Amino acid sequence: MLTQRIFKSPVLLTLVLSAFALLILPVEGFSAGNSQGGALVGFIYASDMKTPVKNAVVKIRHVDTGQEFVSKPTDEKGFYKLEQLKEGSYVVGITAPDGDYNFGHVVRVKEGEVGKLSLALMRGEITPMGRGPEEYGKEKPSFFWTPVGIAILMVLTTAALYGTFKLIEGKEEASPSSIR
Repeated sequence: MLTQRIFKSPVLLTLVLSAFALLILPVEGFSAGNSQGGALVGFIYASDMKTPVKNAVVKIRHVDTGQEFVSKPTDEKGFYKLEQLKEGSYVVGITAPDGDYNFGHVVRVKEGEVGKLSLALMRGEITPMGRGPEEYGKEKPSFFWTPVGIAILMVLTTAALYGTFKLIEGKEEASPSSIR
């Protein structure tokens, strides 16, 4: 009796079928075709790390494909936004009113996420990551010339000398007077 009333009413029949369709059909499938990619937003500051830089343009280049994305000029607060970025790794560069800046770091962008990256513009050279300008081009010293290496050598030398002394001390010549 209840089933006859539900299906005789067009409103209830539509509600039941709609609820069933929402439960069965994947909602993610509808948005997969309209993927907007990732985004990168942030602020650009001067070398004092406080003053916003106006009219700077942020440029990023995909490491694998070489495709370049360019932002609109920053506003008076130094804000920039890059949208519709493909997932992947990017290198960053900035064209500011006082010159061009490149950064030696790689930025990772994920599909459907917004990354936040604020940068301060400072003059200098790009060096391999983990090395400062004063270390670039210099050879690293051998481990045994570092303070830790020297300490380890001293401990090992002392242990070897002590062991040798104990071996020599235990070997005495047998004499007839000491035998009883």
